[in-house]
Amino acid sequence: MDNMNRFLGSVYYDLYHKKPSYSPERNTPGRESAGSEKSLEKELDSIIDEFYKKEGLKKPDEEQTPPFKPEEVRAEIEKLVGLTNIKEDIEALMDFVKIQKLRQEHGLCGSNISLHTAFLGNPGTGKTTVARLIGEYLKALGVLKKGHIVEVTRADLVAEYVGGTAVKMNKVIDKALDGILFIDEAYSLGEGGDNDFGREAVNILVDRMEKERNRLAVFLAGYTDKMETFLKSNPGLSSRVSRKFYFKDYTGPELMQIFEMLLEKNQYAMDGECLKKMEQYFNYLYDIRDEHFGNGRVVRNTLEKLIKAQSDRLAEEENVTYDMLKTITLEDIEKSIPIKDIIVTSGRLDSVMQELDEFIGLENIKKHIRTLVNLIRTNQKREEMGLPVKQLSYHAIFCGSPGTGKTSIARILGRIYQSLGILKKGHVIEVDRSGLVAGYVGQTEEKTSKVLDQAMDGILFIDEAYALVGGTNDFGSNAIDTILKRMDDCRDRLIVIAAGYTDRMKTFINSNPGLKDRFSWVFEFEDYNENELFEIFLNFAKKQQYILSEEAEKQLKDHFGAVVKLNLEHFGNGRYVRNLFEKTVMQQSNRIGQNIDNVKKEDLSVITGEDVANALLLL
Repeated sequence: MDNMNRFLGSVYYDLYHKKPSYSPERNTPGRESAGSEKSLEKELDSIIDEFYKKEGLKKPDEEQTPPFKPEEVRAEIEKLVGLTNIKEDIEALMDFVKIQKLRQEHGLCGSNISLHTAFLGNPGTGKTTVARLIGEYLKALGVLKKGHIVEVTRADLVAEYVGGTAVKMNKVIDKALDGILFIDEAYSLGEGGDNDFGREAVNILVDRMEKERNRLAVFLAGYTDKMETFLKSNPGLSSRVSRKFYFKDYTGPELMQIFEMLLEKNQYAMDGECLKKMEQYFNYLYDIRDEHFGNGRVVRNTLEKLIKAQSDRLAEEENVTYDMLKTITLEDIEKSIPIKDIIVTSGRLDSVMQELDEFIGLENIKKHIRTLVNLIRTNQKREEMGLPVKQLSYHAIFCGSPGTGKTSIARILGRIYQSLGILKKGHVIEVDRSGLVAGYVGQTEEKTSKVLDQAMDGILFIDEAYALVGGTNDFGSNAIDTILKRMDDCRDRLIVIAAGYTDRMKTFINSNPGLKDRFSWVFEFEDYNENELFEIFLNFAKKQQYILSEEAEKQLKDHFGAVVKLNLEHFGNGRYVRNLFEKTVMQQSNRIGQNIDNVKKEDLSVITGEDVANALLLL
């Protein structure tokens, strides 16, 4: 064997020095690289094959390793985190296989053992790992000779030209014989049009699944909804894949268990406080998950972020110890993941309520929100004490003119609900009719659903919601129906706020009986009075470090008084003030710009009566 090793070493050495040149200028291999690399590989394989044949030896990959015993594979399956239903499905399959083999061994008629299976679920739920273990299990039971797994995607099966797909498909299937062909995102084979070669791949697969049923197990994997549709699209496929394994998302505690296993495997450690933070984080991720949740991949990505943060921190240290290299700290966690935004502290609500109090005017709205907060906190206390609690609905109507702070209050409410644990995120997605309604049949439901998906665990704020109410053939009603259904289905994860002019919002609510039942709260946003309008202008000025002269103050107060008396139907309130402020600043710039070289610092900050007067002329 020493001679053999020396021989192989010399072969590798000789071939290594025959490798093609490398072109650093282009950072790509030289011209003859691709072809030469392949010819060298073939030459190497040929020499080694000849040597093994001459010496009467088996190549290492041909040596038969003792198969696992069934109980050993079963023990490995039991070690997997979560997947309780999958473990039960595997045992049921193996029991069936064992009984049918026994019947055949005793000369009895046995049912044909078809191993083709659909693996349905989100990514990162252990589908590939389970497939490998099933392969080992079937090998241990003598059902599959090799039990190996060949993992492929559409790119490995479908060619770009006529005739190419058949060659690729058959080559891959031949490679998988006596084992498992695992096709990830298998639904992509059926997503092309009538002339797509994916259909050809499916037809070949169906044919080989039947012909090689005793030597091949095909596992088709992908998202549940897409896979269900894909299997139904081909009768031959659905009849051959009658078994389905549903891979559920990992729960928060299961994600944490995977995280701790990865920590140990990679030789990292955390103290108890850090572990508790991570537990809260993974519970949060599970609660806000969508249909594309990454599960185990999310855990792995999270650990990678933590390791990077630790590396960045330690790179600044002069003396790094063994313990420091192993330890991930709270600082690393806070730098890597938004833990402070996720974990609600007692001071968070107080901070948000203080921000609410700083809003100019809106006294009735502030009172309304305080009442709502007190009701929520009382219910939470009753629940803690084991008393019955009526489930609250938080969907609301915001009535009032534009510029009265409806959007700003919606954002405040989102943060209040997040602080109270009503919503996990508390973010606000703002849309109007154009963001929900499409121009063709069937597209509105899809468009609205995507917006609703974005708003999950937060607030969907629909401005001018009454615009969704159209004629008989208007698609706005489709958007309303889609929203109403989601408001029921996801009542614990979604709050909808519909906003607009008071009179028109009444029409909106009365347009659909379901709307009346679902919107429990009505917030009336009153127009700002003259003092509040002036105070809003002052706030704009202070934020940008402007000072009003006495004449400017007088002109503004007189103007706002006159505007309020006019009682305009579509008065812009805060928007009107912002518009006036911007025009005033522009007029101040015009005045100063005429003598810019001689301007003093204090002159840059003063707004005069002349500036205001000129700005008013532009409204």
